[in-house]
Amino acid sequence: MISPEAKDVFELSDHFHQLGNAIGEFIQLNKSSLTDDERNILFNRQVELLRFSGEINIIGVSLVSEDIKGALQQLSEITEAVKTTVKQVLVVQDLIDLSANLVGLGTAIISMDANSFIKGLLKTRGIIKTISNKTT
Repeated sequence: MISPEAKDVFELSDHFHQLGNAIGEFIQLNKSSLTDDERNILFNRQVELLRFSGEINIIGVSLVSEDIKGALQQLSEITEAVKTTVKQVLVVQDLIDLSANLVGLGTAIISMDANSFIKGLLKTRGIIKTISNKTT
């Protein structure tokens, strides 16, 4: 049986996989309207998010700390919000900013920097709210 800690690591990895897929879906749906630079930036961010998914699995249980475990639910909520938000993006720069922040979250996790992770979660929520407000 998988220990709860290993389960949390796999769930965390899956969130980054879903985030990368959401960025990729946006690229596919909007490729004709994206500039080469925008497409390349978003593609690179997608690759980074998917890479984090793999790295989190490789690092495994050593990533699990009480701070990260406590933030896992928040990341779950953000993942769902991002998957919805990327479908509402009206300004590509907003998605570029959001994806940069998501890469920052992955970096914080890989480096086990709980403070940066928590700050990144808050910033991500703000970016999502800004994007959502533009569509209403």
